[in-house]
Amino acid sequence: MKFTTLLKNLKQKKTKVKIHLWFFAIFFFVFILVALPNILLATPVYSIDILRTQYQKGSDVPLRTDKSKVLLAQECTRPVTGPARSPLNPMIPYIISPRHTFILSSQPKLRWNSVIGVKSYTVSLLKGDKILWENKVNTNEVVYPGKPQLELGVEYLLIVKADNDRSSQEEERSARGFRLLPATGAKVVKTAIAQPNNPRVTDKIQALKNAYIYSGSGLKSEAIETLEGLVASEIKEAFVYRQLGELYSQVGLTLLAQKRYEEAVKLAKAAGDVAEQAEISTALGNLYLEINEEREAIDWLTQARDNYKTLGNTQRVRELNTQIEELKSVSFRSSPN
Repeated sequence: MKFTTLLKNLKQKKTKVKIHLWFFAIFFFVFILVALPNILLATPVYSIDILRTQYQKGSDVPLRTDKSKVLLAQECTRPVTGPARSPLNPMIPYIISPRHTFILSSQPKLRWNSVIGVKSYTVSLLKGDKILWENKVNTNEVVYPGKPQLELGVEYLLIVKADNDRSSQEEERSARGFRLLPATGAKVVKTAIAQPNNPRVTDKIQALKNAYIYSGSGLKSEAIETLEGLVASEIKEAFVYRQLGELYSQVGLTLLAQKRYEEAVKLAKAAGDVAEQAEISTALGNLYLEINEEREAIDWLTQARDNYKTLGNTQRVRELNTQIEELKSVSFRSSPN
C-alpha cells in the first residue's frame, strides 16, 4: 500500500516537472520570437560608424552576433562540409552560392563562377550520393524549383560541370554543402527582417542590419547577396566591402574575398580612414597566410602594423611585430639556398 502511494506521488511530481518545463520552453520561445527582433531593430543605429561598432562589439568576427543573440544556439549544427581556404581556379565553375551555409528559402538561387568560353553548364543537386535534381543551363545561375522539396536536417551538395569538362569538384577542398535553416530559427529571422523600418534608418543601414541578422543566423548566402546588392548600388563604403570580403573568406571564396578586400583598401585610403586600412590589411594578411603565401602575408601585415602605429595602438603593433618576425623566420628557413 505504501509502495503504491509512493509511486503515485512520484508520478504526480514528474507530471508537475514536465508541466513546468513545457511552460518554460513555451515562454522562452515566445520571448525569442517577440523580443529579439525588437531588440535588434530598436537599436538606434543611424550611421555606418555606429553600425560598424555594433557589428564588431564583443566578437572577433565581423557580421556575427554575440552568443546572447545567436538565433540558433541549441538546435542548429553547421553543415558537415568544412570551409575551404584554398585558392580557386577561375577556369573551373566553382560554387559561389550556397556553400557552407544555412539557407532560408526552399527555392534557393544557385550560383557559380562563369568560365570564359563556356556556353552551357550541367547543374546537379545531390542528397547524399543520389542526384535529387539536374538541369542544363547557359547562364551561371539558376533558381532551384523547389521540387523535390528540400528537407530539414539534410545536407545538400551542389555540383556544376561546364561543357569543357571542367567541374566544381576540382576544388582542392570542397565547401559546397548547405542545409535549410531549422523552422524555429527561420521564423525568428523572417520576423526580424519583416519588422517595419524606422523612418530615420536609411535603406543602406537597413540592408546592413539585415546582413547582420542573416550572418548571425548562419545564413551566409543571404548575407552575401544583401551586401552584393549594396555594392551593385555603387555604394562607396570601405566597411561594406570589407564585410563582404570577410563573408567570402568564411565560405572559402578566396578570389572574391581578395578582390573585395583590395577594393576596400582603396576606398579606405581615399577616405583617409586609417582604422579601416588597419582592419583590411590585417584581413588580407591573414587571407594570404591561410593559402600559404607568406611573402604577401608579411607585406599586408606590415601595412597593418604601420596603420596601427599611426593610430597609436601599441598593443596591436607589438602583436603584429611578433607575427611578422615569426613569418619572416619561417619564410627564411623554407626558402631555397
